[in-house]
Amino acid sequence: MFPKLHKVVFLDDDIVVQHDLSHLWEIDLQGKVNGAVETSKKFEVYLNFSNSFVSKSFQRDRLAWAYGMNIFDLQAWRKTDITERYHHWLKL
Repeated sequence: MFPKLHKVVFLDDDIVVQHDLSHLWEIDLQGKVNGAVETSKKFEVYLNFSNSFVSKSFQRDRLAWAYGMNIFDLQAWRKTDITERYHHWLKL
């Protein structure tokens, strides 16, 4: 979608920016696609583990992340073909 960009900072529509965010561009995600703030809530809070597909696909004790602010490394996104993975999960 953004072939000339290497990184994107995504902010949810309810985020209020009060300081300069330019330092976020300098964060090295070390080849990971997404950088986000980890929360203390586990997947079991958000996902229905009584569903067999969910229970086979996710680990209930893994920590979720705060969805309101994400940094995406678009080069890593393209290398790992996240768009195709997303479409796969969406179909399931």
